[in-house]
Amino acid sequence: MNVRQYEYALAVAEEGSITVAAERLGLTQPSLSQQIGALEKQVGVRLFTRTRQGMTPTVAGRAFLAEAEVATTASRRAFSAARAADGDLTGEMIIAVHMGLGTRQLPRALGELRRRHPHLQVTIHEEPDPADMERLARQGTLDMLLVHDVPPGCTFDIHTLGTESYVAVLPQDHPLLRRHEPLLLQDLAA
Repeated sequence: MNVRQYEYALAVAEEGSITVAAERLGLTQPSLSQQIGALEKQVGVRLFTRTRQGMTPTVAGRAFLAEAEVATTASRRAFSAARAADGDLTGEMIIAVHMGLGTRQLPRALGELRRRHPHLQVTIHEEPDPADMERLARQGTLDMLLVHDVPPGCTFDIHTLGTESYVAVLPQDHPLLRRHEPLLLQDLAA
């Protein structure tokens, strides 16, 4: 079993078709079918159900694919780490950003990063669902999170970048404008 076979299984699951996955991977359909069959034989369970609509992962297949995703990501990161240690950052940096965070600073920082490391690909997930963010972090596919609050179970090093001021925009004659202390969210609830 090798990482390449994991990539083959992931491609079949993503495409839902041996033929389409083979085209994407630059393989022949029989060769990819043979690789998937050999992988299933090694694992000892069926990873896919073959239907008229295509290939669908079985329950065991879904469990296998979740770990295969982690393994392929780790493999890509190992290559990137070796190149980075030599001073050439390559590969992919994955960032999850909550809406509104980094809108002024992030483009400048990304421009500088691209200038210094032109071979590094940056992928940004804007406004990800918290469950997706947690899954990506657990799989080890996220390199950085820009968030308002640290998600539960986050194992990243945490660096506070600053604070944001929130303002309430009210009509000129609104009673809350006569207050001299800061507004609280509960003041705006009604």
